[in-house]
Amino acid sequence: MTISNILEHWATIYKPLSHSPESGRLEDMSFFRVRYIDLENIFSRNANIVHSPCMLYSIITAGEFRDANRMEVSHQVWFLAKVKDTPQTLGRYDGRKMEQVAEGLMDYCKDLVSWLVQVKRTGKCPVTGRCFADDPIINAELQSIDISTISCGLIGDIYAGQWLVAGVDWKSLQPLYKWGCGGNDKYITPTEDL
Repeated sequence: MTISNILEHWATIYKPLSHSPESGRLEDMSFFRVRYIDLENIFSRNANIVHSPCMLYSIITAGEFRDANRMEVSHQVWFLAKVKDTPQTLGRYDGRKMEQVAEGLMDYCKDLVSWLVQVKRTGKCPVTGRCFADDPIINAELQSIDISTISCGLIGDIYAGQWLVAGVDWKSLQPLYKWGCGGNDKYITPTEDL
């Protein structure tokens, strides 16, 4: 389990998204793991039928070495909502509707951040009570979130001609492998012939 599983859990319980992965239909899905928003992906190929609003999580992460024990890793999430509903509005944007969509997107960002902070603090989902702290890997992932680095905002461009986009990003301070722990199972070690 990774942070993307926690984000997908949130997308399934958050009413505006109502992500339903078990249905198997793209129309019922609103959470997607993508390489990057501007690269060809399942969302970009199906933008005309995907649920609005929806959430994309970038599986491409970048990291910076902080010290001998930690790496700072960046995470990105985007929320997208259609600003045009019908072919009749093609080429026209209603400023009032765009403002409402923008406010909604920023609400989604704030709601996700509030939820993530609570899950990091308690180790469990405040809505369903699902415990994430029991899994040491996912708990370490949650605890590594650096809350002071969380930022969000609207992106000015209209994506694929009909979607307004807001992004949330944060950094995690993740531990590096400790050689003294005796956990060398990731390496091929020489054996001695006696």
